[in-house]
Amino acid sequence: MKKFIRDVKVKDIFTHLVVPPIIVAALWIFRPYLISLIPLDSRIVYVVMGVITYICARRILVGIVFLYKIFAPEWLRGQCRFEPTCSTYMILAIRKYGIIIGVSKGFHRIIRCRPPNGGVDYP
Repeated sequence: MKKFIRDVKVKDIFTHLVVPPIIVAALWIFRPYLISLIPLDSRIVYVVMGVITYICARRILVGIVFLYKIFAPEWLRGQCRFEPTCSTYMILAIRKYGIIIGVSKGFHRIIRCRPPNGGVDYP
């Protein structure tokens, strides 16, 4: 049985929506200094920066789903027929499969979430 993401804390929002954009902006603003300081080929520095940017983008997407879990009306959030809920499924899918496949799996799950469908479904 997987641990579900049930309650969202302010710390989660901060670590998913505030910190990653700052990290990415700092990386790309100070890119020339990093390339001159690190005694490696500049292509390696760009690859590392791309990987860090991708990881931060994943965290930002999860943070957007957290915002949905906070601000969506109760009548909308309470209608999911699956276990775990569709928003939790989207978070688990993004963490497991990455951005493109995780978001597509999450949207397919939302499309399937209508009567008489339902049940237990994990990414």
